[in-house]
Amino acid sequence: MATVPPNRRIERAGVNALRSFLDEHDHLVQEIADGTDHGEDCFVMLTRQRKRTGYSFTAQVKAGKKYKRARGYAIPVGHHFTDWKSSKVPVIGVVYDVDEQRMFWINLTLHLNALSIAPSWVPVPRENELCTASIDAFIAHIEEFTDAPEKCLAGLAGSDPVAGTPSHARPGRGRASVFRAPVLQWTKATAASDAWQPQVVEGYAVVRHNHLIRVFDAVSGAEAWSARTAFNRISPFGDEAVYASATAGRLRALTLASGRTRWEQSLRVRDDLAVYASKSLYAPDEEGRIYALDTRSGKLRWVSPPDHQRLVAPILVNDDAVCTLRTASPGSTPSAESAGREVVVLATTDGAEIWRHRADAAVSLAWTLADGVLYIVERPDGDSSVLVALELGSGRPLWRSPLPAPVSSAAVASGEYLYVSGRRGGLYRISRTDGACHRSDTAAPLAASPVVADGTVVVNMGRALAAFDAADSTPRWVRRLPGLALGQPFVLRGAVCIGHRAGVLACDIQTGRRLWSDELTWDPEVQGEPATTRNALYITDRRGVVHSFRTA
Repeated sequence: MATVPPNRRIERAGVNALRSFLDEHDHLVQEIADGTDHGEDCFVMLTRQRKRTGYSFTAQVKAGKKYKRARGYAIPVGHHFTDWKSSKVPVIGVVYDVDEQRMFWINLTLHLNALSIAPSWVPVPRENELCTASIDAFIAHIEEFTDAPEKCLAGLAGSDPVAGTPSHARPGRGRASVFRAPVLQWTKATAASDAWQPQVVEGYAVVRHNHLIRVFDAVSGAEAWSARTAFNRISPFGDEAVYASATAGRLRALTLASGRTRWEQSLRVRDDLAVYASKSLYAPDEEGRIYALDTRSGKLRWVSPPDHQRLVAPILVNDDAVCTLRTASPGSTPSAESAGREVVVLATTDGAEIWRHRADAAVSLAWTLADGVLYIVERPDGDSSVLVALELGSGRPLWRSPLPAPVSSAAVASGEYLYVSGRRGGLYRISRTDGACHRSDTAAPLAASPVVADGTVVVNMGRALAAFDAADSTPRWVRRLPGLALGQPFVLRGAVCIGHRAGVLACDIQTGRRLWSDELTWDPEVQGEPATTRNALYITDRRGVVHSFRTA
């Protein structure tokens, strides 16, 4: 007797999700029967104003946990390498996250044309979400690739030759992408010199200033909507919405596309310490309670008991645990610069306490969660600090690593090491296995966290950038800056960038060679750091003008 494969229901969920989404936007979807599936599940004809445009694509759809990766998703190539690569109609890979009910895509034809050897898997980045906010950009990509595939393929020239190989299997010095000088696309004035740097999510650029949320289309710069809020602070995003505190102790979910109120709850919470994860919003109140809310309905999933210890740092969440950093004693009213003292970890399922860790000394607000281990820094302002690794499942201390310098910026996890900046100088490379520490001398104090990419660690020394080998900490290069830099370096398509008093500078991450500069300036201590995506750079300058640059 014939049986139904056990994974068919999950696989069908992905195809059904894609078909329903495209149907909602009036595109024509024709499924390919199971028996004739040769690497594609659907054939899609695109429309505009309910008329066919002549553009089309095929889709390979996957669903299930085996396609999920630590930093995104992946699609197996199997024996389809030649067919997908040479296809005259773009083959789009789609992964449906069943738990989050979200879709992510990659142009398999474009991606595979950069390779000469068939990879086992093609990575699908989380930035490539297919949703209402991104459908226009997705269609524009299909049209551009169909009309001028050689132009799109030229953009891949010189890219990483082993793209599609898991990052841990690549040589540490491989280049992920080719830097191209950013081209200004649009500007928007906010008339607020203290306007924050944009937050870019799901196709929108969100700017905060003067108790206002202003939302722009990330591609065109057109203003979608604006709304007033109770506080002038960062708010969490996720599930196509922004979550912000309104007046009279109300928490609202506003849809990113229109600003429409999706739901409202009578909760007085710290939205600046809240976090979105897997269709849930975790938000603390002033009594130390954590509220877990369904982001679609606003329904309260659970609330933890009050312990009268205020939270002092944004919540950290993984699949199983909600991590909170709290004050030393009930009733404390810490300032933004003060440290925490106790780590309390709750279960994501019901808010029950899993464990708590009382630190021997004050704990830096800059803490790090990576691969099931929580890293905290004790005595961040003392003559020496201590980096402590706590097992997330049990709270058991794995190791303690003394650092002979004050440390206030967050540790950066990359591969088998943590990298920490010393405020009196020195870059510390700490083994994530046993806490063994190695110090590399720097010519000046380091006020911000390092950045790690392409086998290189880059630090800001104020008047210069310095680069070290990520594996053995040997010095690579030093680049003098035209002005004092206060913020953290950031990576933009194979370059490391830094804002300084005279502008912004981009350098080759391997050699330090100058690649690009601009006179735009901003204050990282007041406005934060610029936002980057795979193809764009967003900067709010000191005058409050938002600039969007295309980088690919």
